[in-house]
Amino acid sequence: MASLNNVLLRTQTPFLVAKRFRGKINIQKPRKPHFERQLLIDVSKPVYGPPKSSLPEIVLCGSLINRKKKEIDNPFERILAKECLDWFNTSKMVVFLHMNAISMEDKTPVFAALRKNDMHLRCYGKKIVSMATKGTRYEAVNQLFTSHQNIIFGQPENAGKLFKILKKTPQMVVMAGIIQDRFMSRTELVEYSQLPSLEAARSQLCSVLESAGSSLVRNLNLGPQTLVSHLEKHVELQNKPVKSDS
Repeated sequence: MASLNNVLLRTQTPFLVAKRFRGKINIQKPRKPHFERQLLIDVSKPVYGPPKSSLPEIVLCGSLINRKKKEIDNPFERILAKECLDWFNTSKMVVFLHMNAISMEDKTPVFAALRKNDMHLRCYGKKIVSMATKGTRYEAVNQLFTSHQNIIFGQPENAGKLFKILKKTPQMVVMAGIIQDRFMSRTELVEYSQLPSLEAARSQLCSVLESAGSSLVRNLNLGPQTLVSHLEKHVELQNKPVKSDS
């Protein structure tokens, strides 16, 4: 038995034994820390200045001037602004979109479908659009921009196709648009997209004008034709031989 105990590993007794504190810790009224610890706490305590709301404006004026960012002339931004203005001037239909979270995998088919139907999806920042539209008739569209904005440039005859394409992508929401220098809301854009094409409207107008002309000619010829028929009937009655009583 003694030899067996020598072969097996013996369990060593720990020198330290964890023991619960005999009393409860006073959280509401803790004991004062040691002098050195209290000194370290006082030295590392953060110091806050007075709130800015309580300071006079003359004190804040200098800090505001120093914090003002200097505008840097960026040639690339001027190139993008010129390109954006060219799109505004050459496109008779401009539609502004609100873009929710969307992956590039879902956005690429929409971009390709718009390009196939002669419509172009572009993304410009607020500063670029402000530089492009400043002093032009499109300056009012700056109210729609908060950061980067997606814009669709195209022609008015493709408005119906635009809504069909965007119907499959609910992440792209139409906010407003410009059609032939007229600013329209989303409801007005939907109503415009449901109108027939220009060729169909012209054919309908021609048919209405032709029907009105033919109706006028028919009404004008009705009186003379009636008179002629009555005269022919009268002549026929006059030429008819009279039967004798014998």
